[in-house]
Amino acid sequence: MSYNLTGNPSVGADVGQITPDRINPHLLKDIAEIIDPIVSSVIPTKRSGFKNVAFIIFQVCIQLLMLSPEKTAQWMEKRCQEEHISFQHYTKVTFTNNKNRRFFPDQPAYSRFNNRMKLLDCTEEFWNLVHLAHLLYLRSINVVGTNIKIIADYTETPCVKNTEDPYCFGKKDGKTKHKTLTFSVISGELHQILANFKIKKRQDKLPLFENVVNLLESHNFIITYALIDRGFYRKRLLSFFKTRGIGVIMPGRKCAQTAKKILDYLKEKGSRYCKGYMKLSYKKKLGYPKLHFDLLLVAKRKYTLNEIKMDLKKGKITLVNANKRMFPLLVMFGKNGGVTQLRGNESYIRNLYRRRWLIEIAFREMNRLGITTKSQNRDLRLGVMGAKSLLYNIWQVQRYLLRKEDHSMEELELNEFLGRCYQQRYPQYL
Repeated sequence: MSYNLTGNPSVGADVGQITPDRINPHLLKDIAEIIDPIVSSVIPTKRSGFKNVAFIIFQVCIQLLMLSPEKTAQWMEKRCQEEHISFQHYTKVTFTNNKNRRFFPDQPAYSRFNNRMKLLDCTEEFWNLVHLAHLLYLRSINVVGTNIKIIADYTETPCVKNTEDPYCFGKKDGKTKHKTLTFSVISGELHQILANFKIKKRQDKLPLFENVVNLLESHNFIITYALIDRGFYRKRLLSFFKTRGIGVIMPGRKCAQTAKKILDYLKEKGSRYCKGYMKLSYKKKLGYPKLHFDLLLVAKRKYTLNEIKMDLKKGKITLVNANKRMFPLLVMFGKNGGVTQLRGNESYIRNLYRRRWLIEIAFREMNRLGITTKSQNRDLRLGVMGAKSLLYNIWQVQRYLLRKEDHSMEELELNEFLGRCYQQRYPQYL
């Protein structure tokens, strides 16, 4: 979102990063116009004043410039005025009462927008539609394909203990947290955050998975696999994926049967493959239907199965330690273009599941953005998470396009993307 420059950029006073005069407001306005029609379905558009998407851009600018909302508004007002780029509905500069129209929202307008979002209770839906709009735009310019894989995982944020708050998990002071269920997608080599959901105590998670799958399929995406953690080992969830023809790869359940399977393999009494099933809910005249899946024994990171067996034979490790270096991987095949058998595809399946860590890496990188809020309001916190996710997505696209153009180029690091250092840029994004 910056011009391609040679040499070092100018540094603003008390900023330490790239100054706002390097921000391209034309590109920001183009992005806003793409997102505007979709978010307008959530928050009614006002007849006058700032468009709702202007405040999305406001959040992005806060994180890009690493300034307070007040200073961000001052810098961006000056920049937009210089370029004659307005985020207002009307472009008239001076009114009959001699007051001047602002080109970019100010800090009070930003606060009013956040309050409006809280009153409408639509922060979650608003930001998730922003991410969807971004994903659809990437597909329209052939950065994202139709076949995708989805990832789901939780992220936790510390919060003040409040027993009356349905979103506050934990009972001990200093250990309570808010939980967010995040969905992301993989298309080729590109990873993108798709949706963030605030989680209540005892909330049923299956409807959230259904919403995401229905949303993607309604826009003609084909989901080949769901890469999920052991914490999502639920009969209803796995049965849902099976009925929708979506393959699932996740760690298998730790139980006596899987422990015996690993032990037999290490003693060379069995293979690394086996079949499994789980009983589903009782159905009249059918009894207990079974959900079948495959299990594949794999080594944990930094190990291989051959190395584990060799070390065990040579007495370098005990049987207990060898057991700890392995785990069963549950594989349930779908019908939308995935593999149909384990044998011959072991490495592919194992490497595919490893890509689930992309969402863990995304959480870590978003924490490095440096923007936080002291507010305990759940919706305001979710809004900050939404802004972080959008900035992470833009950064990942820039990295992808750089890598695609020249594989020999170094990766675009987060600090450089944010303007904290300056070596190479990719201004052709979008």
